[in-house]
Amino acid sequence: MKTIFTYSMIAVWLSLFCINPVISKSVSADKPALDSAQKVEQFKGMYKAGDYYFGGQPTLEAIKYLKSEGVKLFINLRTENENQSFTNTVFNEENLLKKYEINYISIPVSYPDSYNAETLAKFKQALSENENKVFIHCAGGGRVKTFFMAYLIEVKGYTINEAMSWGNELNYYFPLGILLEKEIDMTFKK
Repeated sequence: MKTIFTYSMIAVWLSLFCINPVISKSVSADKPALDSAQKVEQFKGMYKAGDYYFGGQPTLEAIKYLKSEGVKLFINLRTENENQSFTNTVFNEENLLKKYEINYISIPVSYPDSYNAETLAKFKQALSENENKVFIHCAGGGRVKTFFMAYLIEVKGYTINEAMSWGNELNYYFPLGILLEKEIDMTFKK
């Protein structure tokens, strides 16, 4: 099941960006850089880069930590069903964040329906209207990595290769390169 999901994600990534993979080692260094991602050790799967925090569903302890770090916005990429299930069994994230005076935006992302320009536009808008520290999460962190890499390409001018390289810092790996033991160089079709 995990293998099917991995291959599905590869197909989505390739189709979302209409790319033509080419094997090479060139990566441009003239784009604006984002701070290197650092793992937040006390929380599984949480990373920080500058004013951005990334991860899976936060625990109560993680929310308290993020509040103490000055995070003012949570962007949740889980689906409505995921949110409802979590609320029914653990806690209501949106209500809890109101108590902490942290803004909350839900942008439901499900595969493959939400992997489109409209959802990415909502994500870009949420980030562009924010001037504070932000935590972006889904259930496990996969959607976060994919959408943030797309944001780096669309808004910050990163190439696909640069965004993927940065994504590697968040433990995102493109399996084809690993299988072939070669670096993958991707470009957009003209």
